[in-house]
Amino acid sequence: MPDVSMNRQRQHHRAMMLDAMTIPRLPRPFLRFLHKGLGLKNLVDYIEQRQSLLGLVNLDIRTVLDIGANKGGAARAFLGFFPNAKIYCIEPIPELCRRLEEWARVQGLAVEVLQVALSCERSEQSLYIDKRNDIWSTLLRPSPEKSAQYDQIQVQVDTLDNVTSALVFDGDVLVKIDTEGLDLQVIRGGAATLRRSTAVIVESVFYPSPLGDDAPTFEDISSALRELDYVYRGNVRLGCHQGTPMLADVLFVRRDAAERMVEGT
Repeated sequence: MPDVSMNRQRQHHRAMMLDAMTIPRLPRPFLRFLHKGLGLKNLVDYIEQRQSLLGLVNLDIRTVLDIGANKGGAARAFLGFFPNAKIYCIEPIPELCRRLEEWARVQGLAVEVLQVALSCERSEQSLYIDKRNDIWSTLLRPSPEKSAQYDQIQVQVDTLDNVTSALVFDGDVLVKIDTEGLDLQVIRGGAATLRRSTAVIVESVFYPSPLGDDAPTFEDISSALRELDYVYRGNVRLGCHQGTPMLADVLFVRRDAAERMVEGT
């Protein structure tokens, strides 16, 4: 596995996402006043992007795969955007899965937790958990000088296609991928699933990558999804360092869905 330099600055940039992204829904007359009365079109555009999740609310999303569910912040936001959706939270860290299960029980049938790590093949691997931040983990081996900063546990690793083979998808399907440098492997191991999905939100880094030289960049992710007939539709969030873009939570949708999103406006 490639070495990864994982410092506090990088952890700050990767902070994802939807739980910090949501804003209160503002009434149309108030937005119209901001636009026409105060000339704040750029602000109104930003608010509307956030309130519609870049237009995804115009689709009939009733299935969400939250890969790298962590503490469930994104899943909670997805339930707000798509109240009729079934959310599958996929997460490898046992303690986080326990917390997710507690929340899922409150949600009834709306949320299901799957404890597994995803990559491009089935195996058992070491998962490295940051001692300073035990909600952060990766399958990528840390560099020797950083290894003392991580606890190590063995986890089951599978492909997205294997994990979803028994799942029944309803409506449009949204896939969120945030796996700390393994996103491209998840895509490669989930081609069949992504072909029957509608939209993908994936964490992508820009060159030079804060995840290390071997980590996939936006271009790599975009190319892999383009082969599956996805097109780029914008950034859900953009992480910067002193004004310079470092990473983004990027939205891709299938071509037919992009047309439906526009028709729904």
